Amino acid sequence: MTDTSELDFSGREQLYSQLYDILFQGITSGVYKIGDYIPSESDLMKRYDVSRATARKAMELLSNNGLIEKKRGRGSEVIANVPLSSPKRVSSYIKKNVDELAVPQKRLIESGVVAMPQHVAHELGLTEGTKAFCLRRVRVSGDRPFYLETIYYEDGFVPHVAERDFSKESLRSYLNNSCDIRWSRVSQKIGACVATDEQAELLGISSGAPLLNITRVSHDQQNVPREYVESFYRADLYHLEIELD
Repeated sequence: MTDTSELDFSGREQLYSQLYDILFQGITSGVYKIGDYIPSESDLMKRYDVSRATARKAMELLSNNGLIEKKRGRGSEVIANVPLSSPKRVSSYIKKNVDELAVPQKRLIESGVVAMPQHVAHELGLTEGTKAFCLRRVRVSGDRPFYLETIYYEDGFVPHVAERDFSKESLRSYLNNSCDIRWSRVSQKIGACVATDEQAELLGISSGAPLLNITRVSHDQQNVPREYVESFYRADLYHLEIELD
């Protein structure tokens, strides 16, 4: 685990419920991204000193809520990171249409300092052209690309970020463990678009093919917007699910 949360063993709240809350917050806040694997039952047992039944129950709740999916021999993969909307009990999440046989990998497209585009600057409360660190990656499984993501931070916000290789290293772990950066609030917008020539080439699809577009803005502990993420999912491999209670 990358957080310092502890469980309350006083009996006032079920342990599995507390453990679920910790993992749920990790997923919905971006500590664990879609395609990442959360700690195993054994790891949770050691970290929180709980029984296997407790760890398994927490994992079952995450699975029932559409946030993780168990992969045989590999663990539990995050397949959604959109939190429940409490007032109306609406849950929405991005889900794969197919099971992936290979372990997802990250293919690095761009990593470096750029001039921040106008639409990103607007979301982060900055000026167009502000220096920004930009990270672009394609998630692939085997030889098949399945989504493209672009991430922006104001230059200097994340220490030494340009020196890291995020085709192999987890960006979220680096933010949490090395930089002590955690988000207090995350907002997302979901839409649809068609693939540009560049997106089509990167994703191995035809230009004009449908894409699911998700933009996410993450706020720091002072509620300042710091991270902008834009992702484009292949519509033939992903879909949006919404559940109403």
